[in-house]
Amino acid sequence: MAFVPGEHYIFTLFMIYMGTVFYVIASYYHLKLRKNWNFFMALGIAIPIVVVEYIFSLHGNYYAHFFFNMTPVDILIITMCFYFINLWILNFFVLKIAKHNPYSEALAFLLVIGAFTISNVIK
Repeated sequence: MAFVPGEHYIFTLFMIYMGTVFYVIASYYHLKLRKNWNFFMALGIAIPIVVVEYIFSLHGNYYAHFFFNMTPVDILIITMCFYFINLWILNFFVLKIAKHNPYSEALAFLLVIGAFTISNVIK
């Protein structure tokens, strides 16, 4: 099945999203599992996850740029939005961090969405 421009937008966003999921797991999940870890154990666990993250991100960014004519800034802003979402999920459900300000997180997310909207309007 050939990739037809305009028909696989959800697939492209899914690829970018999955890249951010694996990045967050590789970068932050060790905070929950850090009992008796040494440097080499952390590398042994993180490097395979980062390779999977790279594969998803690379393909998602390629599709977004070449098939949907997104600029690198557009791709970056979408990726940052996905990072915010994944970090919220990680903080709330996995790390169970109750001492965070949801208003500042919501404001940061709205500013990123605003930047994405403005950058697409001013072309």
